[in-house]
Amino acid sequence: MSETLLSILCGEDGWHWSNYENTITFNTNGKGEIVCRAELVVWIAAEFEWKAQSPESFDQVVDVSGIGATRKDPQPISQFDIELTLTKRRIPLMRGPDTQSWRMNESLLTADAFLPKTYTVRLEKGNFLTPCDAMFPEDEDQYTPTFALRLVFDKSPYPPRHEWKEPRGGPDATKMWEWKEFCGRPSPDLKTRGDRHAWWRKCVVS
Repeated sequence: MSETLLSILCGEDGWHWSNYENTITFNTNGKGEIVCRAELVVWIAAEFEWKAQSPESFDQVVDVSGIGATRKDPQPISQFDIELTLTKRRIPLMRGPDTQSWRMNESLLTADAFLPKTYTVRLEKGNFLTPCDAMFPEDEDQYTPTFALRLVFDKSPYPPRHEWKEPRGGPDATKMWEWKEFCGRPSPDLKTRGDRHAWWRKCVVS
């Protein structure tokens, strides 16, 4: 089975660092959404703008056959460069709650966080746990979601520590600026995704 790189990048309902909560989503209109949170604490829920450094590369046809084959030997299938600019536009409704009164995004970040940044991204196929779940392999069971695709950024799409106004506390404990891998496309051999909120019991800020 083959797909274009653009259809793969934008065809997923979010790429996940943790199951369904810390995500990045790309849309074909050059916009996207990024979320960074822990339990009920939300630091970032913002739209961003993105563009390919070489737009023609996104017409590339990528072979995604055999996905989900192995976890120990992921296979790189494409690499590309993008420019991403975080905006101050809030995600208006985040699975229900209205975010307009929440203290996040520009309230927590410096102006430099909203400047354009360039990333090199590698697309891999295999059989992946989210990075959050991979930190706790002893907790893996039949309910742990696995994914067939993974994006690996050369640097985190979350703002680095020096672009936070007050990083001490939750940001320093979470270190989201170290998160570079995001999983997408539930593995075809997965019978059930299990408890979508189970990651909270493991990836929480104390």
